[in-house]
Amino acid sequence: MVNDSLDVKVLQIGKEQSKVICIDNFLADPLRLVDFAKASTFAPYAAAAQRKGYPGVRAAAPAELGLALREKIDSIVRREYEISPERSIKPLQDALCMLAVPEVELGPLQRIPHFDASSPYFFATLLFLCDARHGGTGFYRHNLTGYEAITPERADHYLDISYDELNSKRVERRYFSDSNEVFTKIGFVPAEFNRLLIYRGNILHSANILSDTSITTDPAVGRLTANIFFSYE
Repeated sequence: MVNDSLDVKVLQIGKEQSKVICIDNFLADPLRLVDFAKASTFAPYAAAAQRKGYPGVRAAAPAELGLALREKIDSIVRREYEISPERSIKPLQDALCMLAVPEVELGPLQRIPHFDASSPYFFATLLFLCDARHGGTGFYRHNLTGYEAITPERADHYLDISYDELNSKRVERRYFSDSNEVFTKIGFVPAEFNRLLIYRGNILHSANILSDTSITTDPAVGRLTANIFFSYE
């Protein structure tokens, strides 16, 4: 399923030099995964009714995808992020995802950069099954605190300030992309078909959307990604 030979690029983002790993041509047959998505039943995320969490729909990824991905990148992640051999890898989510919420319907938390978890042992992988017409992934610094990664020690302070800002400032009803008075964009990786990104889930990030063509539940034309999350415990 995964190509035998991988071209691994390690990017270092922002002042905190957080690592983002980029691997192009990750799957040997990515169109097979797109076909799987076309035949899948997608459903909204659990928090969709509260306008929180991922602003779209998801379906279970094929079991072999998560298994093959974790097996292939485990040694890369351990090396680049200095993960102790005593820690074992734990699957958290193997999903196919599509953005589906129009900008005017986004909740406040869906309009700003986010982090997935504060633990430095939580990792997100994003496999683009779409091309550069669908934007990419942006990474950010929170201006008031200067934080780029929200660690356990920073989480409470950041969340308190972030909620205060949401309550006191008008946040445009749009997917976040460029810098504003609250967040500074510190990095961007464009979407490319069959490109895999790996990063710690505590980095502030956001999907960058170029047009409304990305907002659809049709895997053939939308912003289809495989979102595989795991941790080391």
